[in-house]
Amino acid sequence: MILFLSSSNREAAALAAACDHRSWVAYTCTTIREFRPLAEKIQPRAVVVRHRLLDGYSDDVFTYLKDQPFAVRPRVIVLMSAERTAQTEARQVALGADCVLHDPVRVEILLEYLARYRGATETPTRSSTGRHASFSIAGVEVYPHEHRIARGKQSHHIAPQEAALLGILSSEANEVVPYPVLYGELFGRRFEGDTANCRVLLCKVLASFKLLGVELRPFIQVIPKSGYLYTPAPIKSRPRSSTTKTQSKRPRKSSNLRANPSHRLANR
Repeated sequence: MILFLSSSNREAAALAAACDHRSWVAYTCTTIREFRPLAEKIQPRAVVVRHRLLDGYSDDVFTYLKDQPFAVRPRVIVLMSAERTAQTEARQVALGADCVLHDPVRVEILLEYLARYRGATETPTRSSTGRHASFSIAGVEVYPHEHRIARGKQSHHIAPQEAALLGILSSEANEVVPYPVLYGELFGRRFEGDTANCRVLLCKVLASFKLLGVELRPFIQVIPKSGYLYTPAPIKSRPRSSTTKTQSKRPRKSSNLRANPSHRLANR
């Protein structure tokens, strides 16, 4: 995924549209304040940032990224105005810029840089499961390259997207995987609020596991408006308290009270 950070909405929208034309998932924001939470959610592979922003400079992006391990840090392209000096450009490279482009920015050249960075950058947490022959989830062995799941002597072939979903959830165990990440990784497009595709895919995975006699549903939580959470230990329902059970066993008091003898005499 690609993240454009520019104070010009028009520029960011134009660059995102160019990415859409190549079927690349791209997001846009205008301030450093917006950038930080969005970057945490989507974990971009490449960041294109304007040197000067409404609330800071591209330097702030590098300050944010320096805490990330180099292996998972996205590639960064800095866009600068034509009058910026060579010293300013050199400083951006020293801070961590992979590329610096001056105005007027040629979109085709920018896209070629992004194509290279998208292919070269792999987030280890996402690809670690792909490097191994298999991984386990809920007691079932998943073979991602074979698109197959197995339990004991039982085996069942699954769709590539099912294997991809299982890989993402397994690699992010005990962490909520947000919908923007799921849609970018699984469907190669931007998340726009409709979770239907993810729901259908999850139902397919649950049905595949049932064929092996495994209920996967207790291991996966759907976090409303956020994403999916996989926990290696199944989520158990909270047991009813003993006080509740005791109260439920108490006999109800009869609402029909016996007539008082004095009342019966009075009615004769």
